[in-house]
Amino acid sequence: MATVEGMWTVKVRIVLFLMGLSALALVSGCSFFGGDEPDYTHWEPALSPDGRSVAYESPTEESLELFLRDLDSGDQRRLTQNESPDWSPTWAPTGDRLAFASSRDENVDIYVIHLDDLRVERLTTHEKDDINPDWGADGRVYFNSNRSGVWEIYAIDPVDFTLIKITQVVDSSGG
Repeated sequence: MATVEGMWTVKVRIVLFLMGLSALALVSGCSFFGGDEPDYTHWEPALSPDGRSVAYESPTEESLELFLRDLDSGDQRRLTQNESPDWSPTWAPTGDRLAFASSRDENVDIYVIHLDDLRVERLTTHEKDDINPDWGADGRVYFNSNRSGVWEIYAIDPVDFTLIKITQVVDSSGG
């Protein structure tokens, strides 16, 4: 009989495999959904707190990168440029930084980019994957991680790097 942990491991491997295939298809210019769907171009829009700009990811010749578009002028600014994919932008409540996921350091971690000088800081450094960042009104960056062996929700303070585990998976088998 399969264990809950074993089933989750298989599901996580399948999801990560499909994410990898999707990323390869996206970066290589294939349609995201297949068939006659349009090419993946501007994805995961995140509206700035003041409503004047939108951050998003878009494929380039190098990789998947982050961009910023001024909604009044239409001006576009490239925020990242490297050989590793950057995705899932989310705004700081102050509007001066974005958190995002990237695989630039051998696994997927959460990073912050300062919009004034495009300086990038790594927020998480665990050997497991940290994905789906969302910057909370409380100033913490919330994200999913499989660092405990299952996907859980964590939060990190981008100033002092205090990490909090928000959820706890309970073994339903009584073990």
